Amino acid sequence: MLLDQLYTLAHQATAAVLFAMFWAVSVEPFEKMIANILNQATWWPRAFSPTKSMMCNFGYPKEPNKQFPDGVTEQLAKDFYANMISICVAHALCASPMLPVLIYGWEESSELMKVSFLLGTLADLGYDVYDFIRLSFRTFDTKHEKPTPIDFFIILGLMHHTTGLALIMPLNLHYVDRFEYHQTAVSLLLAASLCFLAGAYKFTLDVYEKRKDFILYKFIVLFQLGIILYTRVYLWFPAALGLRAYMKEQNDTTFYYSATVMITIFSIFNLVLVVDAVGAAAKWLPRRFPKSKQEKDETAALVRRTSATGMVTPAIQMLRAMETKRKFKAGVKTVIAVNRLSSHASSFSNDKKDD
Repeated sequence: MLLDQLYTLAHQATAAVLFAMFWAVSVEPFEKMIANILNQATWWPRAFSPTKSMMCNFGYPKEPNKQFPDGVTEQLAKDFYANMISICVAHALCASPMLPVLIYGWEESSELMKVSFLLGTLADLGYDVYDFIRLSFRTFDTKHEKPTPIDFFIILGLMHHTTGLALIMPLNLHYVDRFEYHQTAVSLLLAASLCFLAGAYKFTLDVYEKRKDFILYKFIVLFQLGIILYTRVYLWFPAALGLRAYMKEQNDTTFYYSATVMITIFSIFNLVLVVDAVGAAAKWLPRRFPKSKQEKDETAALVRRTSATGMVTPAIQMLRAMETKRKFKAGVKTVIAVNRLSSHASSFSNDKKDD
């Protein structure tokens, strides 16, 4: 029985590796196809600027540097946009086979539904494995044609993908029948897919010349806020805390304490994401359709600042805050060291004068 086999660690690991191989041979051609479509897209010139701004929010340089000698080129932006679309599609494909179990519950689901749920989670795990390896090559291979900045690798590779790598198989083996797991897995995958797709689409809108597009842009900002509030607050907290409480009832201390740490970290991330989305909505909803050149320039600046709303900007902000704090501490230590050296030199000079 396939279901019985998928209850074992060995078979789950094998399925995850097979899915990783599937993504490896399908994602690159798909992204290349999307990038080619962008070459003929009449709206791409409008989407280039906010895409570039979003890339800069994710750690790409605003100016040319050693890793990016030409800066963020148009082709690099097209590749990034295509990657964003592929992530949306991958998340949706992984979440789709999980839906029957979410709707009917584990006990009421057929064996086919249960197998589909497990395969959906393992497909997502396989994508994490594939993309982590791809990101590693793009980040640390100095001659790679599609380089990735270290900030983006830390956020997507170390903070996002490792969560799936660490949790999916253990949850499949021990808590696959729990509704909280089903709800969290499906809602977060679909929420990410919808927010990314909405973000990609709003880049195509002409918010400077077309009032209809301007109103639609506002609607998308509000839509992203609604998705984030529903999935990352209304669904997330009851499900996460409920699963944690169940682990405590089962005296599963290892999972309980691990879950406490992961839930705390992810809850902070979710709340920062909510603040980011609320801030974007507060800036966009009262804004009037731009008519003068100054108003259009202000709108363009707002598009750039909110280009990554609903995505991983909060994590980038936290990372940069940590980096700023680290640099501040290093600066303080340098000042102290210089002061001590100066004091020592002055003392040594005074001793020589006394001699």
